[in-house]
Amino acid sequence: MKGIPVTYLLSGAKRVVYCFVTTGSLCVLSFNLDAQQEWGYTQYLFNLYDINSAYAGNHGAGSFGVRYRSQWIGMVGAPETQYISFHSPLAGEKAGLGVKVLNENIGARSLTSAKVSGAYKVRFNQATLSFGLAGGIIRQGVDATSIKAFDQNDVQLQNLPAQTLTPTIDASVFFNTNRFYAGIESGNINRSKTSATEHSLSRLYYSVTTVCGYIHPLKHGSKVQLSGLMRLTENNLWQAELNALYLVKSRLWFGGGYRFDSNAQVMACVSFSEQLRIGLSYDVSTTAIRKLNDGSAEVFLGFNFKNKSGKSIRYF
Repeated sequence: MKGIPVTYLLSGAKRVVYCFVTTGSLCVLSFNLDAQQEWGYTQYLFNLYDINSAYAGNHGAGSFGVRYRSQWIGMVGAPETQYISFHSPLAGEKAGLGVKVLNENIGARSLTSAKVSGAYKVRFNQATLSFGLAGGIIRQGVDATSIKAFDQNDVQLQNLPAQTLTPTIDASVFFNTNRFYAGIESGNINRSKTSATEHSLSRLYYSVTTVCGYIHPLKHGSKVQLSGLMRLTENNLWQAELNALYLVKSRLWFGGGYRFDSNAQVMACVSFSEQLRIGLSYDVSTTAIRKLNDGSAEVFLGFNFKNKSGKSIRYF
């Protein structure tokens, strides 16, 4: 496929419009926002592998990512997430390999997942089309000792589901040029049914996550990145957001966004070198839950090894 002109790509302005119209249309067509999903990050833009396995290897060198997120600070039992990932190119950047591990606690309930992913890349003269597949195990459990009940003999406490281990498979596609990207990942496509009980911890739900963005260069090395994300799960549960970031002299990203029917967010990421970058973000709820917490905070640390060109950090 090498050398084939990518004449079908949209112009810069049209890509921006397409990205936002597509995401906005999905928001209009959906109706509810109810559940905390397996993952939920504000700074996903700083390492797209965390939300799309086909992205593995796109940094041109080995790349580590570490995240910590505290959601709804000050609320008892609020979600808390720790996450680490690594991905690297293989076979002369014709493929990619990665691993990601997540741990999340929501009240008495805990979830830990470990996934290994592979990606195959088709190179055009000015673009790359990647196909990814990830597989792993999800462990879920409930800590009954952390539950304060009025009646310790409550039958429900005595019949809490035991810890479960459930296999999971994700499939994804990612397309990018130097300025534009778009991807889609379908999670839990095996939709494990290891238990007949509808509310068993072992039950998984389909999820589809789409993301797209465009970077527009400005003078003096500055850039603007516009992006959108949409996540849809079973029973018409959805979450969508739009973000705008400004890059100053290839060193400092700063900007914000809005997650529909949920919160407004601000974020910044500093590149201390071509290999090391640190990001911070803060979310403020726009719903009634704002009165019950002090917002949500997230820290991101990224480290890339040097590749042959001497530079590893990519915009996406």
